[in-house]
Amino acid sequence: MAVVQDRRGNWFPVILPLILFLTVTAISGQFAVAFVVVALILAVGREPMALLGQRASLLTAGVVVYSALYLCSGLWSHFGAYAREESIKALVALALFGLVLARVRKTGVRGLLWSLNGVLALVGLLCIDASSWKVLSGLLSKLMGLFASLYDPATMGYEVGVRITGIYSNANVSAGMLAFGLILSLYLLQNEEKEKGRLLAGLTLGIQALAFFLSFSMGAMGAFAVTCLVYLVCVGKEGRLRLFFLMVESVLVTLVCAFVAYPMLGKTGAGALLPVALAPVCGLAIWALDRFVDLPLAAAMASKGKAVGIAIGGLIALMLVYAVAAMNITGGTTLTAGTTLSRAVALEPGEYQVEEMSWENPVQVRVYSQNEQELMMHTQTQLYTGDLAEATFTVPQGSRVVWFEMRGEGDLDQVILSGGTKVPLGYPLLPGFAANRLQALWANQNFIQRLVFFRDGLKLWSQSPFIGWGAGGVEGQLTAVQSFYYESKYIHNHLIQIMDEAGMLGLAAFLFLLGGAIWTLVKRWKWDRDPLLPMLAACLAMMISHSLTEVVWSTQMYQVVVFTLFAALIIHNSDPEIRVSQAKQRGTAAAVCGVTVLFTLLQAGSIAAAYQFAGLTQAGNLTPEQFVDKMGMVDFLEVYDDTTYKVNRMANALQTGQTGVATRCAQDLMAKEEFDACYYAAAYYYLPMGQLPEYFQATWVGLKQEASNTDAWNSIFNLYRQAFAQLTGEHMEEYISGVCQTGEWLDEMNVGRMEEISLTEENQLLLDGARQAQSTGLSGQNAYDLLSLVLEGVQTES
Repeated sequence: MAVVQDRRGNWFPVILPLILFLTVTAISGQFAVAFVVVALILAVGREPMALLGQRASLLTAGVVVYSALYLCSGLWSHFGAYAREESIKALVALALFGLVLARVRKTGVRGLLWSLNGVLALVGLLCIDASSWKVLSGLLSKLMGLFASLYDPATMGYEVGVRITGIYSNANVSAGMLAFGLILSLYLLQNEEKEKGRLLAGLTLGIQALAFFLSFSMGAMGAFAVTCLVYLVCVGKEGRLRLFFLMVESVLVTLVCAFVAYPMLGKTGAGALLPVALAPVCGLAIWALDRFVDLPLAAAMASKGKAVGIAIGGLIALMLVYAVAAMNITGGTTLTAGTTLSRAVALEPGEYQVEEMSWENPVQVRVYSQNEQELMMHTQTQLYTGDLAEATFTVPQGSRVVWFEMRGEGDLDQVILSGGTKVPLGYPLLPGFAANRLQALWANQNFIQRLVFFRDGLKLWSQSPFIGWGAGGVEGQLTAVQSFYYESKYIHNHLIQIMDEAGMLGLAAFLFLLGGAIWTLVKRWKWDRDPLLPMLAACLAMMISHSLTEVVWSTQMYQVVVFTLFAALIIHNSDPEIRVSQAKQRGTAAAVCGVTVLFTLLQAGSIAAAYQFAGLTQAGNLTPEQFVDKMGMVDFLEVYDDTTYKVNRMANALQTGQTGVATRCAQDLMAKEEFDACYYAAAYYYLPMGQLPEYFQATWVGLKQEASNTDAWNSIFNLYRQAFAQLTGEHMEEYISGVCQTGEWLDEMNVGRMEEISLTEENQLLLDGARQAQSTGLSGQNAYDLLSLVLEGVQTES
């Protein structure tokens, strides 16, 4: 047995990159279960379990407590489908964390970092490829199909004229991951002893830097600026100057490569290969500059502290001057057929027209403005559409920004509005995508909408402050507190997100996790000046700062990277010479393995339930009674999203006279307080049972969850219209009362809203008819006849 164990231990560094790659790309319940099984097989044995136990620490406890609490929150979530999806991500990250602790020896930390860095570089290359050549990302799409993970080439890659969106179809997530790769590459390039290692680190740095810049996530860039500052502060005098030079030259080389790559993004043919080919070229240039410029220069200035300070200050000043100049120096541009050039101008309210213009061919333009409310809602007020040369428009009061969307072909040198205001066109010091992305920074609708997310997230938390709404609760419950309808799975701030999903318990666990990392770094730094620690401190700064504006912590790939870095810190901080008590070792191993195994079984139960349900629906030899019985087992296996199973069991039980079973299912559905569950309980139990008060109550409970969703209100009124066909005159008093109460609630909902909830014409007729019957005192058959005429579209009078 020991021989087998040694073989697995020897092979683990070889397969570690593959494991890391799959855990940041394969995202499905099937993969999660399979991966945990493989991880347990790899981790079993005396040596790995001993290593896992020896890594007991405050940070280890932080990762386990945070993950366990988050996974548990999925069990009290009312939104099982969402909870299962979110739990998969946390489960994979925790399983990988445990596997790395169990299998990576202290001497293998550098190898772990190289593996992670290589995987992140590959992700960066795939992100660039998805926006241009599409060969590598196409292979990824086919590979991920084997793991039930969807990577649709049609949806990933490139947001025209703005940025690459990467293989995850989310530039913010991929940029957040690549930021860690940049820090790792900087560290490895500085600290590798052999030139071959430094060359490889330079290549990965260039690939990641180009992918990061082309992603142009302003949140990630802002967080990365903080990260670089933390790295420079923590790295110490010995390595600070060279690190700073590396950072500066990486920016300059990447900027040049981005200028060259941008025209080929979104293209086809041989030219589409250019952005992919430029990525390693970018890395080679960075390595060469470091090898032949940075090292000699840093060595020459090593003993000149004052000169170093002046050099750093001067370079920072030059970079700031360039940034200001790049944003303010504008000129003409060339319009390309089939594309749109969007430019923003801050204009005071009043009338405007194009007074002066230099152009080659006619240009069509659409001019629109946005005020504060429109920026929040991503809506707009159109001011003009037509020939740019003849444009006249009036900017309304309260406008924050005016946009010009221009289409045409040929040179457009200048556009000057009345009053002398110039419309910015070309930015010669910026790549085109960067110029497009940086428009209207003073009125950025994405930033303003994040403030709406934060506000609504805090409202949501206030309704369940201690335990939150469970994993996936934001996606399900956010519509209950919105002042206008929008769809979002996440709040874009992980502190608020975890408060919404797991309440103050979740926030405490998250702060405990971060606090454990900070404490471990500070404690180790007091006596260990290993360059690894400043790098990990910089990574921690990225984790914290980026979590304040993005959804990254809610993604599997980001959690995998973060937990791997935490594991590296724990392993580096461990000391094999210090004996850890058997109880502590067993407790740590049991906690990591126990949580992982438990929630893997729950995910496996969900998969088994889905397979059994598919088999039952296709089986033609079951009696209704047998179907109801077997559905009970299916329902038992599914602990997350059993709504479909309960509805099927309830409806069939009612048909076979098993009212007790049907009643229990209806009660369970109502307990979810979720729109679909309550809708089905109303339609397939309370209405057939003739329990109209309970029927309306079910619809109100469901509507409370989707209160800002116009489609949900209309679905309920559609259900009311369908229900009318099953009623008689004797039901009219309860029916009309229920419809009118729903209408009164709708009126209350619309007071003070930024967006009015409106019913369709047919549903409004029903509500008006019910109110007419109630106001005139009609009841019984007379009320029934009136509503019959209304629902047939016949105009009636009192």
